Amino acid sequence: MAESTGKTGRGVSFQISDGESPPGWITVANATTMSPSGRDAEEIDFTHLGSTGGFREFRQGFKDPGSIGIDYHLDPTNSTHQEVLALWLSGDLFEWRINFTDAGWAYALVGNGFMKNPGDITVDVSNPISASSTVRVTGETQFQPV
Repeated sequence: MAESTGKTGRGVSFQISDGESPPGWITVANATTMSPSGRDAEEIDFTHLGSTGGFREFRQGFKDPGSIGIDYHLDPTNSTHQEVLALWLSGDLFEWRINFTDAGWAYALVGNGFMKNPGDITVDVSNPISASSTVRVTGETQFQPV
């Protein structure tokens, strides 16, 4: 049996570019989960009267890069949590990356987006106060060596 090459999420970080060239990276503190989701592609129906076998024919249209949910233990005094709010207030596009280096892969998933939600806050007596932010991804994303 082949040994798994999978990793745990320990050490993975969500980072925001400082806008410089080359970029410096600001790690969002206390992150507990990152969930890129919603990546999809449109379907274009190319069925025509001569289509064979009674089957529709489809081709890929525009791609939707989805969004990234980021959950973290909230600390309103933390400068990185203040940066998340500032990005939402400005509406600016920014470069982001999910850095896998400390999990054992020298790669990051990199892209651009805007802060769609600065953080829905959850207060629960049994857990740390948390926030759930959403980045709307725009354009292509790529795995790049770090």
